[in-house]
Amino acid sequence: MTSLALVNGRIYTVDPSSPWAEAVLIDDGVFSVVGSDAEVRAAAPEGTEFVDLAGKLAMPGLHDAHTHLLFSGLKFKYEARLTSPGSPAEIVHDLGNCHCADLVSAGEQPWIVGGEFLPTAFADGQLDRTFLDEAFPDQPVFLYDYTIHHAFVNSKALEIAGLSDESQDPPGGRLIRRDGTNELTGELVEQARWPVMRAMPDYRPEIYRDAVAWAVATCHRFGITSVQEASASPQALAAYRDLDRDGGLDLHVAAHLVWREEGFGMASTAELDRTIADRESFASAHLDTGFIKIWLDGAPLPPHMTQADLDAHGGIDSDNILVEADQLTEVLRGFDAAGLSVKIHCAGEGSVRAALDAFESVRQINGANGPAHEIAHCTFIHDDDYKRFGQLNIVAEMSPAIWHIEEYGLDDGYKFRTILDAGATMTVGSDWIITPDPNLFPAVQGMLQRQENSVDLATAVELLTIGGARVVGRDHHRGSITAGKSADLIVLDRDLFEIPVDEVGGTQVLRTVFEGRTVYSADER
Repeated sequence: MTSLALVNGRIYTVDPSSPWAEAVLIDDGVFSVVGSDAEVRAAAPEGTEFVDLAGKLAMPGLHDAHTHLLFSGLKFKYEARLTSPGSPAEIVHDLGNCHCADLVSAGEQPWIVGGEFLPTAFADGQLDRTFLDEAFPDQPVFLYDYTIHHAFVNSKALEIAGLSDESQDPPGGRLIRRDGTNELTGELVEQARWPVMRAMPDYRPEIYRDAVAWAVATCHRFGITSVQEASASPQALAAYRDLDRDGGLDLHVAAHLVWREEGFGMASTAELDRTIADRESFASAHLDTGFIKIWLDGAPLPPHMTQADLDAHGGIDSDNILVEADQLTEVLRGFDAAGLSVKIHCAGEGSVRAALDAFESVRQINGANGPAHEIAHCTFIHDDDYKRFGQLNIVAEMSPAIWHIEEYGLDDGYKFRTILDAGATMTVGSDWIITPDPNLFPAVQGMLQRQENSVDLATAVELLTIGGARVVGRDHHRGSITAGKSADLIVLDRDLFEIPVDEVGGTQVLRTVFEGRTVYSADER
């Protein structure tokens, strides 16, 4: 492998022993020299490729602590994309022009799959399967909403799934009905999606693989070299593994295997359990399968608001809790004892407290030296619970990266400084699938502009690099530009440390280097 030297740069290493450098030398996929131009040129072997950074800022590759690469690849490359906000006529037009039937194997019932529809854009009674039935009487249709937690289907999909007006609401879900009747509208909330999703055929394996490969390339475009896959379904794991075996996975992936969530897990509960048991068979050089994902509630977004809050007396409102307390503690105890790090989806103050209570019980049973676990999103946390994160060694993962988008109405959430001041570990994720791309630079700007809950730029960069590597147990291998570590590096079009804060979000990545190889260059787009 040819050595690579990047010289004449302003390189922020995120290594406290030597935070700035002019140049780096990369040999065999790792940083071999980090220092001055003279030091790198003196050490460079014959045949080294030299790249002149022309004074540009370089830094370690970014770590996205929460993403859904397979779902994002399918959503943005293959499935139907709906005009937003999308009237019934526009939805029918968009679905009629998709090629979803090409995604399944011969002989499978072709479904039309797409999104996102916006429930609040419809007048009362207008979000009804009638308009889908008129356009697609014989072909099943499945649409996900903008939260990805709910769905809208036609009569054919309900029929195939065995759902009818007589069907009861399932645990953890709700079948929306026409006012004053038992008649289903076709809208499915949370786990009410499961029967329909179980009935949908898998895409051809090459579709999953290509969707992941496209998503990985998109990560490179935004400077991401390491991720936590937050919904590692059996299909996603197989795609990651096969890509890596063929040398096509240029990304460090910590895969959170799905426990019991059949929608995001794309499989039955029994198959998800088998996948967890067989997790080592999916592991590869760039795919770590030592992580678990659990969903404890829904989404804090209208109109369904399926997050679990605290009641007026400070107790946990159990209406939207998806896993009972005793079961949660027991399953966490087993995963903790096996050394598996668990990420729990929590969108409300009630679910955060329920997760912390379960983690506290596990620490008491198994001891305090188990793996670091995570609470995902941490949108809203009660004031009394911040200190518990540090006390229990629970990571506060802040995603999705929409705290800076006013229309989501989450200005009261995502208290970065409060979390850090409480002594907790924090990571940052995009929750790509919710967002249009995994770009974390607008999120960085948002973190710097949250008044008393802002963080400084150096802290934000640390959280997105070495901090993420530390949480997945790989900070001794990557996360900073340090001799001996994986040569994951990005070059930016502006110096984050010299520009006004309101220009940070517009940062563009000029080059992404993964294990010493340039995997993205803006000049070659």
